[in-house]
Amino acid sequence: MAYSTSNTLSLQPLLFDSQDFSSCFFRKPSERELEFLSLYDTIQQLLSHRERMGLRRACKKGRIGYDLLPILGIMLLKLHYRQPTMKETLLLLQENGNLRDILGISNVPSQASVSRLSRDVESIVNPAVLHERVIQAYQEGMDNRMVGHLSIDSTIIEAREKPFVKKKEKKVSSPKKRGRKKKGSPEEKEYREQKAREELERLEYLTEDFIKSFCRLEMRCSLTGKQNSKGMKQWFIGYKIHLATDDFGVPIAYIITGACVHDCKVAVPLMKMAYQRTDFFYALMDKGYLNPDINAYADMIGRKVIIDQRARRGIIPLPMDKPEAERYKARTTVERTNSELKDGYLPDKIYRRGCHARYDIGLAILLTTLKKVRNVLLAREEARATKSA
Repeated sequence: MAYSTSNTLSLQPLLFDSQDFSSCFFRKPSERELEFLSLYDTIQQLLSHRERMGLRRACKKGRIGYDLLPILGIMLLKLHYRQPTMKETLLLLQENGNLRDILGISNVPSQASVSRLSRDVESIVNPAVLHERVIQAYQEGMDNRMVGHLSIDSTIIEAREKPFVKKKEKKVSSPKKRGRKKKGSPEEKEYREQKAREELERLEYLTEDFIKSFCRLEMRCSLTGKQNSKGMKQWFIGYKIHLATDDFGVPIAYIITGACVHDCKVAVPLMKMAYQRTDFFYALMDKGYLNPDINAYADMIGRKVIIDQRARRGIIPLPMDKPEAERYKARTTVERTNSELKDGYLPDKIYRRGCHARYDIGLAILLTTLKKVRNVLLAREEARATKSA
């Protein structure tokens, strides 16, 4: 999938120092306000010309018209300050003049106006497209260096929403004879044809585009169970974020599905997306990704999968080789990124529903990606300065 993208300079606002903005405010801004200003300016630089014109089109409905660009800023502000609802975000905006100056507004819109205009913003700006532009600029800034370890993991995001429950269809089938089919019998012929169809579908699944693979997944809010550290099963309602990060914890690819989707069903589409955007040597996963399709796809593209096969159901797995065990330690990057995503930009529970909830989660992943990219670029600049000195 190809999108129009800006050059590497679109990430330049991430490298601005806090002293560069100190004279732009009536009151001395806090570090959090300056961080939001840097992220907001960077996202504006990532927008294409068509998207900017669409967001700057003044709204004609109501007595006061609002541009859509500040509405996008308010949606980002809600995630940056981890506000559960838009009501608390607008109250914060009314009390903080620096935030109003950052967004370029003098009057705070009402909650109904933001709710109505946010749907127009969602139709113009796609967080997945902006994320791809960030990764492309990040790869160019890192001289298109290959990713050594692609770490894959998922995390559950709770939502206040009625979960989707799939109705079980009762299949009426004729009883089949158990045991081996008689050679040359119609049952054996039917069995071989079924196995051939399954193998053909499996090969098509491994070679198809990742967008087509996404369509097979359940995207709606759903119910899932997870075993905690004490061995007790807990139930959650919401969504699940699947991340694939590099060695620095930068999310190269992500998928947002319903919480009921198993991790192993998302690994192959996630690897397809990451392989299209960058190249990697190893894919690191935990025991929840034990699936023959994952190893088959890795063999098809010439890469290696390292999965921690811990003891399960009384089966003692083979120990990992020492080099693989050392490489598997790099998987902590994706766990830290998941923690920063949930603790930094997402509230404890999502109150929006459906596609609007997934949109907020996509914006939170975009903000987390920009933060991780900023840390990598700053470390790279410091290393260059030290080397030149």
